Amino acid sequence: MLGPFAALRHLARMTIPAPDPASPALPFLTLDDALVLRKGVRGVAAVTVRMIGTHPTADAEILAFLEAEGLETSLQRIELMEPAPLRRLVFRYSGNRAELTVAPQAPA
Repeated sequence: MLGPFAALRHLARMTIPAPDPASPALPFLTLDDALVLRKGVRGVAAVTVRMIGTHPTADAEILAFLEAEGLETSLQRIELMEPAPLRRLVFRYSGNRAELTVAPQAPA
């Protein structure tokens, strides 16, 4: 386990690949999103991702990121949520499990 300053240095070196201009879909995850995800899954063994609406790459990117962190993942699709989340990525916890609600249209 890295200390707090070593972890920050590690995150600062983390890079997200530049989008492929030939790709029709724009990448969903930003560096800020990656930081929120990494912080949100500390101490968690499994994450259920609840995707609100559709986005061409969001679910695949988030699942790949979480699986790369060594987490068990599952995906649920939700057409609409009322009231709508105020942020794109919202966590809820129960023991060592997390529920991540992803609202692609919400502000970061």
